[in-house]
Amino acid sequence: MNSRRPPFPRSWLVPGALVVTSLLLTGCTTELPVPVADAPVVAAVVSETQERKILERVTAVVDGAKGDEGAQALEERLSGPALELRRAELRVAAAGNDKALTGLSLTGRQLILPSEQGWPRNSFVITEQPPNKATPALAAFEQPSARDQYKMWGFVYLTPGVTMPQFADAKLGSPAVPADDTSLKISPQDVAQQYASVLSIDDRSKYAENFGDDTLRQHLRETGESYLAAIKKEDKGAKGTFEVGYEPTKDPVKAVRTADGGAVVLAALMSQETLEAEKGWRLTPSTPSAKALWGNAKGTEVMKVVYRDIVALYVPPADSPDQVALLGFHRVPVSVSNK
Repeated sequence: MNSRRPPFPRSWLVPGALVVTSLLLTGCTTELPVPVADAPVVAAVVSETQERKILERVTAVVDGAKGDEGAQALEERLSGPALELRRAELRVAAAGNDKALTGLSLTGRQLILPSEQGWPRNSFVITEQPPNKATPALAAFEQPSARDQYKMWGFVYLTPGVTMPQFADAKLGSPAVPADDTSLKISPQDVAQQYASVLSIDDRSKYAENFGDDTLRQHLRETGESYLAAIKKEDKGAKGTFEVGYEPTKDPVKAVRTADGGAVVLAALMSQETLEAEKGWRLTPSTPSAKALWGNAKGTEVMKVVYRDIVALYVPPADSPDQVALLGFHRVPVSVSNK
């Protein structure tokens, strides 16, 4: 709304009034009152009703997508990392692991709506717990311009027992946080880089002290230990190595302000697990999804599994003593090779 006041009508400025005003101004130095601008109205730019309709439409497209045709149909309501991960799940399902294609019900338990008047706009939702998953999901949506539909940009499954940070009331809306924001302990774009380093080399990373230990780091350790234990089981004298490499993708991060001045950041990552044994070994995948992508390939002494990942991190404000914490993640294998 334009709050400028219209100019006074010329009929009010009569000559007599001009003379009196001139005399008053020369006889005193009283300051004229300075107009005070109206306080900005703080409110979400998307209503809860609108957001729930968006969730219903996205769910219908995602759950209805099957096979190659379904992979193309996903573009109607998915973008960025969410599109890549769901397509990867479709490929795994087509290769023989139907359980990889989980239902993604987006019934919202908590809505985190945008407060920005312009575009692009981002919204987030914490879902009810799906029947086939141990924890609820956290999903991010984006609308690049006023003419574009909202699309799901990314989603993760929350880690068991996680305590989510508080957000502003949905009716007020929560502001987006720029990728280079300096009010946080680590900027959103830097936290993605640093966490990728920690996932790659764990406590040996120079950024390890910025992050608490978490479920994903433990999962990677356990994966390596189980592979190496399997090699030792076959031959106690055999040697093997397991390495993990992570790096952020070119997708921009999504970040939203929390009530305490921190932020929740969603970032897309690529990762590769590399298992090597001595010559003569025939390594093969152990997980159902990796096995499905592996097909009838012959085992060699090398096995590489490439994943698409999305992680959700809580980044505290700059003056907080707390570490960055993992809130949730989602990993889907996209390829398996024997060299």
